[in-house]
Amino acid sequence: MGRPSKYSEEFRADAVALVLSKEIGIAQAARDLGVNPETLRNWVKQAKIDRGLGPVGALTTAEREESPDCAGGLLSSVAAA
Repeated sequence: MGRPSKYSEEFRADAVALVLSKEIGIAQAARDLGVNPETLRNWVKQAKIDRGLGPVGALTTAEREESPDCAGGLLSSVAAA
């Protein structure tokens, strides 16, 4: 897993909700919020996966954190040891 996010979970959730509500597109929301469009696109993609709307086999956030094959899971495993 990369470095900690400089954006709070609440900010991320609100940004994703804004895009998913179809009020504005990702590019406009990113400009308005001062976030890189690719960052916001990744948040939206992961939110859709977490809601069961992603591609088959895509890992939810919880699964990514638990999986020893993913960096996040690996770091959790190492921290627990």
